[in-house]
Amino acid sequence: MKARLFDLLLVVLISGTTLSQTQTQTDEQQAKSPTTKIGSFLAKKGRVVVKDFYTVGTVYGRYGTSVEISGLVIYEPGQEAQRIRGLKIQVKGGGRIESENSSFLDFDEAESFAKAISYLTSTLTTWKTVDKEYTEITFSTKDNFSLGFYQKGRGQTCFSESGNVGKSTCFFEDVDLATLQQMADKAVAILKQK
Repeated sequence: MKARLFDLLLVVLISGTTLSQTQTQTDEQQAKSPTTKIGSFLAKKGRVVVKDFYTVGTVYGRYGTSVEISGLVIYEPGQEAQRIRGLKIQVKGGGRIESENSSFLDFDEAESFAKAISYLTSTLTTWKTVDKEYTEITFSTKDNFSLGFYQKGRGQTCFSESGNVGKSTCFFEDVDLATLQQMADKAVAILKQK
């Protein structure tokens, strides 16, 4: 009787461990699965892929950080009509431990990104003479990119981040938002022609 009870407990314990490991693997797979059309397209293996990059510029921030924006068009040879367009945004973090991460924005998010920069710029200008205890405004994308600013008192700091675990962050001045706006608008205009 004790042997059967022991066997039953062992089966329950092993089953619980297996279910837990399966759930953990599923969670990890979902975290790694692409969230954009570009990411899904690039994740498929066993085929030739053409990637056309159109670098539009870089904003250099504090502590050796930077944000680089490129237009991106990807397709399989012979299937140019099924091109996927978007942005590649590469954020380089500085400081003691440098890091670099890239995020992809599908074309619809690229247009939203340009509009978000415009909103951030006008809000920064409006709030320059307003004291805030601490306020943060952020635009985020499906592929773990964010852009925003925070204000404490009348001090304003802009930032962008890329990545999920081990994010890369760039801190920059409010005047650099105008440069980012020009870069985003230029990238969207290039992509509309491609």
